[in-house]
Amino acid sequence: MGEVEKTFISGLKEELVEEKVIDESQLDPNFAKEIKKYGGKDVMTCLQCGNCTGVCPISLKIDYKTRSIIKYCQFGLRTYTLGTRWVCATCYRCYEHCPADINPAEVMIALRHIAVREGVIPPFIKVAATNLVRYGQSVKPDEEINKIRKELGLGDIHTFSPDFKKVLREISVLIHASKYDKLIGIEDEVMV
Repeated sequence: MGEVEKTFISGLKEELVEEKVIDESQLDPNFAKEIKKYGGKDVMTCLQCGNCTGVCPISLKIDYKTRSIIKYCQFGLRTYTLGTRWVCATCYRCYEHCPADINPAEVMIALRHIAVREGVIPPFIKVAATNLVRYGQSVKPDEEINKIRKELGLGDIHTFSPDFKKVLREISVLIHASKYDKLIGIEDEVMV
């Protein structure tokens, strides 16, 4: 290997190394107990076998692996853990393969509950909830899709139907009654 290649590889290694120093002030010794309070199992019993990450359909697409998140929970890295992206599909494949019976999907749901209560809500959650209130579905309907439906002999998308206003009102009432609108900050969108 030539000198240029050695220098390049050495520089590449330096770029890949990221120093993260964690001090005691960043650790929450009660974090594992709080996860249990919100429906997760005891993360302290995790064996770190990696089965959860190995069977996760999302793990190849993201930087945050299930196994790592569970480890952060064990350490008590609350702020870091709650700031990770909400990418669990809740398919429960991890639970089926967990030798410690942890149910990582339920841990992820508990983490979401904790995060929401602390106001750590990803923007896409607010967008989906706003669309639900406005259109009765989490994705804004597209007029182009409606045109294609008509060409195929299908009816209008239900959100374009005048009768659907009653359904939207019912959705708003449910969201307001459950206080979900206040919880995630979409009070202005709800018609009560």
